[in-house]
Amino acid sequence: MTLSIRVFDTILHKQKGDSATRNSADFWRPFCAASCWKFNYERVHSLQDVGFFFSKHIKEDVIIFSGHGTDKGGFHLSNGEMIDGTQDFTQVAKNAGKIVIFSSCLIGGDPKLAAALKNAFAAKNLFAYQHAMEDRFCFLNEAILLTMLGHHLEKGGKKFTDNHFLDFTIETDFMKNMNQKGVKNHPMVMF
Repeated sequence: MTLSIRVFDTILHKQKGDSATRNSADFWRPFCAASCWKFNYERVHSLQDVGFFFSKHIKEDVIIFSGHGTDKGGFHLSNGEMIDGTQDFTQVAKNAGKIVIFSSCLIGGDPKLAAALKNAFAAKNLFAYQHAMEDRFCFLNEAILLTMLGHHLEKGGKKFTDNHFLDFTIETDFMKNMNQKGVKNHPMVMF
């Protein structure tokens, strides 16, 4: 099975009025092409945008939300709204069972928030960071995680288990202090 990736990007520098320079597609498009994976990309600026895309069938297996996050609020959208797990994406059943990654800071630091987000999107697995993360280290961690996941699925695997994620954290343990010094636990967590 070949992986397919959908990235939903929102602005990075709200305080600078910047709505254009954050573009995860610049990384994921060539990475997916090199991996022979399908790729799609959209910008989302509001809860209405997210609801619009989730009202349709999203054909990709993996959905990456790229932007700012906090452990006390959720995933920040360009217009100031947040995806916090309390939203009712009524059409989400069309997209149940996806792998969702929050490529943003701190969301994984609040297990209740992460569980609510997993439930809101009816995700098979949800991955999030429990520390503040620079984009380049998000890309590195996610690329390795998805490569491992892709190999697992190509071998006929149906589910990415806690043991598979443990293998990922062991294999990438040496990177945990690249982003921040003194980090004791792997920055990414799985729900």
